[in-house]
Amino acid sequence: MRRLALIVVAISALAAPAAALALKASPGDGTLVVKKGEAPKNVPVVQLTITGSVIGEVKDAGRIVIDAGAKGPVPEVSGAGAGHDVSPKDTAQWWASNDGFKFRAVGGTFTILVYGSGVNLFAVGQGTVVLAGQPDTPSGDGSYYLNGAVDPKSLPGTPSKQLTIGTSG
Repeated sequence: MRRLALIVVAISALAAPAAALALKASPGDGTLVVKKGEAPKNVPVVQLTITGSVIGEVKDAGRIVIDAGAKGPVPEVSGAGAGHDVSPKDTAQWWASNDGFKFRAVGGTFTILVYGSGVNLFAVGQGTVVLAGQPDTPSGDGSYYLNGAVDPKSLPGTPSKQLTIGTSG
Protein backbone atom coordinates (compact mmCIF):
# COMPACT_ATOMS: atom_id res chain seq x y z
CA MET A 1 0.00 0.00 0.00
CA ARG A 2 2.88 2.37 0.80
CA ARG A 3 4.46 1.57 -2.54
CA LEU A 4 1.23 2.50 -4.40
CA ALA A 5 0.97 5.78 -2.46
CA LEU A 6 4.59 6.59 -3.26
CA ILE A 7 4.02 5.91 -6.98
CA VAL A 8 0.93 8.15 -7.04
CA VAL A 9 2.85 10.97 -5.33
CA ALA A 10 5.76 10.60 -7.76
CA ILE A 11 3.49 10.68 -10.81
CA SER A 12 1.63 13.71 -9.45
CA ALA A 13 4.93 15.52 -8.89
CA LEU A 14 5.92 14.90 -12.52
CA ALA A 15 2.52 15.80 -13.95
CA ALA A 16 2.41 19.34 -12.49
CA PRO A 17 5.53 20.66 -14.30
CA ALA A 18 4.45 18.95 -17.52
CA ALA A 19 1.07 20.67 -17.37
CA ALA A 20 2.73 24.01 -16.66
CA LEU A 21 4.94 23.66 -19.74
CA ALA A 22 2.12 22.69 -22.09
CA LEU A 23 1.36 25.31 -24.72
CA LYS A 24 -2.17 26.62 -24.57
CA ALA A 25 -3.84 27.50 -27.82
CA SER A 26 -5.62 30.82 -27.80
CA PRO A 27 -9.09 31.11 -29.30
CA GLY A 28 -8.72 31.73 -33.02
CA ASP A 29 -5.26 30.15 -33.36
CA GLY A 30 -4.55 28.41 -36.63
CA THR A 31 -1.71 26.34 -38.03
CA LEU A 32 0.65 26.32 -40.98
CA VAL A 33 2.71 23.31 -42.03
CA VAL A 34 5.21 23.52 -44.90
CA LYS A 35 6.94 20.35 -46.14
CA LYS A 36 9.94 20.18 -48.46
CA GLY A 37 9.54 23.77 -49.62
CA GLU A 38 11.81 25.21 -52.29
CA ALA A 39 11.78 28.54 -54.14
CA PRO A 40 14.21 30.48 -56.35
CA LYS A 41 17.26 31.91 -54.58
CA ASN A 42 15.94 35.42 -53.80
CA VAL A 43 12.29 34.48 -53.22
CA PRO A 44 11.20 33.46 -49.72
CA VAL A 45 9.48 30.07 -49.50
CA VAL A 46 7.71 31.43 -46.41
CA GLN A 47 7.11 35.09 -45.57
CA LEU A 48 5.29 34.99 -42.24
CA THR A 49 4.05 37.45 -39.63
CA ILE A 50 2.57 35.66 -36.63
CA THR A 51 1.75 36.01 -32.98
CA GLY A 52 2.49 32.53 -31.69
CA SER A 53 5.26 30.02 -32.24
CA VAL A 54 7.26 28.74 -35.22
CA ILE A 55 9.72 25.86 -35.45
CA GLY A 56 11.42 24.53 -38.52
CA GLU A 57 14.46 23.62 -40.53
CA VAL A 58 16.11 24.23 -43.85
CA LYS A 59 17.73 20.94 -44.88
CA ASP A 60 19.91 22.30 -47.68
CA ALA A 61 21.36 25.73 -48.46
CA GLY A 62 19.24 28.58 -47.19
CA ARG A 63 18.82 31.76 -45.24
CA ILE A 64 16.41 33.05 -42.61
CA VAL A 65 15.52 36.53 -41.41
CA ILE A 66 13.70 36.86 -38.07
CA ASP A 67 12.37 40.04 -36.49
CA ALA A 68 11.15 39.54 -32.93
CA GLY A 69 10.82 43.25 -32.18
CA ALA A 70 12.78 45.20 -29.59
CA LYS A 71 11.25 43.43 -26.57
CA GLY A 72 10.28 40.10 -28.10
CA PRO A 73 11.60 36.68 -27.10
CA VAL A 74 14.96 35.79 -28.59
CA PRO A 75 14.66 33.35 -31.50
CA GLU A 76 17.03 30.38 -31.68
CA VAL A 77 18.87 29.29 -34.82
CA SER A 78 21.29 26.36 -34.73
CA GLY A 79 23.65 25.18 -37.45
CA ALA A 80 24.01 28.58 -39.14
CA GLY A 81 26.53 30.39 -36.94
CA ALA A 82 25.90 33.71 -35.24
CA GLY A 83 23.08 36.00 -36.27
CA HIS A 84 23.81 39.20 -38.20
CA ASP A 85 21.91 42.46 -37.84
CA VAL A 86 19.90 43.35 -40.92
CA SER A 87 20.68 47.02 -40.29
CA PRO A 88 21.85 49.01 -37.26
CA LYS A 89 18.40 50.54 -36.71
CA ASP A 90 16.41 47.37 -37.30
CA THR A 91 15.49 44.63 -34.80
CA ALA A 92 15.78 41.86 -37.40
CA GLN A 93 18.67 39.39 -37.70
CA TRP A 94 19.64 36.98 -40.46
CA TRP A 95 21.43 33.62 -40.60
CA ALA A 96 22.60 31.53 -43.56
CA SER A 97 24.12 28.11 -44.17
CA ASN A 98 24.99 25.89 -47.12
CA ASP A 99 24.44 22.76 -45.03
CA GLY A 100 21.06 23.43 -43.42
CA PHE A 101 19.96 24.70 -40.03
CA LYS A 102 17.11 24.57 -37.51
CA PHE A 103 15.20 27.42 -35.96
CA ARG A 104 12.54 28.26 -33.41
CA ALA A 105 10.74 31.43 -32.44
CA VAL A 106 8.35 30.77 -29.57
CA GLY A 107 5.81 32.80 -27.65
CA GLY A 108 5.87 36.20 -29.32
CA THR A 109 5.13 38.22 -32.43
CA PHE A 110 7.56 37.48 -35.24
CA THR A 111 8.16 38.38 -38.86
CA ILE A 112 10.06 35.53 -40.51
CA LEU A 113 11.37 35.06 -44.05
CA VAL A 114 12.73 31.62 -44.97
CA TYR A 115 14.72 31.13 -48.20
CA GLY A 116 16.22 27.94 -49.62
CA SER A 117 15.38 24.32 -50.29
CA GLY A 118 14.26 21.56 -48.01
CA VAL A 119 12.18 23.98 -45.93
CA ASN A 120 10.07 22.31 -43.25
CA LEU A 121 8.09 24.51 -40.89
CA PHE A 122 5.29 24.35 -38.32
CA ALA A 123 3.58 27.48 -37.01
CA VAL A 124 0.70 27.95 -34.59
CA GLY A 125 -0.97 31.23 -33.75
CA GLN A 126 -2.59 34.10 -35.61
CA GLY A 127 -1.13 36.00 -38.52
CA THR A 128 -0.53 36.09 -42.25
CA VAL A 129 1.73 34.27 -44.69
CA VAL A 130 2.84 34.50 -48.31
CA LEU A 131 4.12 31.20 -49.77
CA ALA A 132 6.13 30.43 -52.92
CA GLY A 133 7.59 27.43 -54.71
CA GLN A 134 9.50 26.88 -57.94
CA PRO A 135 7.91 28.57 -60.99
CA ASP A 136 8.66 25.71 -63.40
CA THR A 137 7.63 22.87 -61.11
CA PRO A 138 3.88 22.23 -60.84
CA SER A 139 4.56 19.69 -58.09
CA GLY A 140 7.58 18.42 -56.20
CA ASP A 141 8.63 21.82 -54.90
CA GLY A 142 6.88 21.40 -51.60
CA SER A 143 3.45 21.44 -50.06
CA TYR A 144 1.57 23.18 -47.30
CA TYR A 145 -1.38 22.69 -44.99
CA LEU A 146 -3.21 25.73 -43.63
CA ASN A 147 -5.47 25.88 -40.55
CA GLY A 148 -5.81 22.14 -40.04
CA ALA A 149 -6.46 21.23 -43.67
CA VAL A 150 -6.29 17.49 -44.27
CA ASP A 151 -5.18 17.58 -47.89
CA PRO A 152 -1.89 19.27 -48.82
CA LYS A 153 -1.66 22.00 -51.45
CA SER A 154 1.36 22.42 -53.71
CA LEU A 155 3.39 25.56 -53.12
CA PRO A 156 2.48 28.10 -55.81
CA GLY A 157 4.94 28.86 -58.63
CA THR A 158 4.73 32.58 -57.86
CA PRO A 159 4.26 34.18 -54.44
CA SER A 160 0.71 33.61 -53.21
CA LYS A 161 -1.67 36.28 -52.11
CA GLN A 162 -1.54 36.92 -48.37
CA LEU A 163 -3.15 33.97 -46.54
CA THR A 164 -4.60 34.14 -43.02
CA ILE A 165 -3.47 31.82 -40.24
CA GLY A 166 -6.20 31.40 -37.63
CA THR A 167 -9.06 33.81 -37.13
CA SER A 168 -9.35 37.12 -35.36
CA GLY A 169 -12.46 36.12 -33.43
